[in-house]
Order: sequence, then C-alpha cells, then structure tokens
Amino acid sequence: MKEIVRNYFVEAKWFIEGYMPPVSEYLSNALATSTYYLLTTTSYLGMKSATKKDFEWLATNPKILEANVTLCRVIDDIATYDVEKGRGQIATGIECYMRDYGVSTQVAMEKFQEMAETAWKDVNEGILRPTPVSAKIPEKVLKPHIIALLVDSIEI
Repeated sequence: MKEIVRNYFVEAKWFIEGYMPPVSEYLSNALATSTYYLLTTTSYLGMKSATKKDFEWLATNPKILEANVTLCRVIDDIATYDVEKGRGQIATGIECYMRDYGVSTQVAMEKFQEMAETAWKDVNEGILRPTPVSAKIPEKVLKPHIIALLVDSIEI
C-alpha cells in the first residue's frame, strides 16, 4: 500500500508539472499503481491455506505475477487512453511510447497489445508450472471453470 501511495504521488507530480517520462520509467511506476500487486497479496490473506512460504514466494515477484501485472496494466492503458487524454493527462503509456519511438497512436496501441500477448503467454506458462499456491486449489473447484472456459462452447 505504501508503494502504491508513493507511486500515485509520482503520477500526481508528473501531471502537475506536465512531465512525460520515458516509457520505461512510466511502466515502472504504473505497474505499482495498477494495484495488482496489492490485490494479489490481499487475495492471499483471504486464503485460509496460505502459509508464510507462500508469501515468501510471492515476495520474489515470480514471473506469473509480473506477467499478470503487466497484462492488466497495458490493457488498461489501451482501454483508458482516450479518457485520460480527454482529461489532460499527458503521461500515459501510449503517449510516452509515441514520443519515445516517434510512432502513431495506432502503432503504440499495437505495441501495447503485443506486450499484453507476451504477458498472456507468460501467464499460461506459469499456470502450467506448479507453484506453492497452485497445489492448494482443489481440482473439484478449478476443473469446472477450466472446462467452461476452454472446452464448452459459448453460444452467441
């Protein structure tokens, strides 16, 4: 929570000063303000079976966590770009990327979509590898969701 507040302060300072950071600096800060690190940690608190070892593993920022955070951040940046631009925000991920690489909005959006696709691959890879937490999820709870998502067809 402290990290999020510190990073919100950085974003507020950028907004007030009209500063547009390099995209790498923006993403470094924006991953924390996405709140997904905090949400993951608090989700563990809700798991009765979570142990100190699980929290230690989470504190290592495993690849699956980083991929989830990145995925959520870049998809959010794509989805909220017009709204943020409309309210005068210049330090958006898309704007930072456009400025750094001299590309159009469309190209920047495509790059962020590529980052999301790479993150999805890393999430899927992480799901297929056992983690301290994955062993705690009972098959009877998870299996129906996997079947519904990947096997059963959706009528449109």
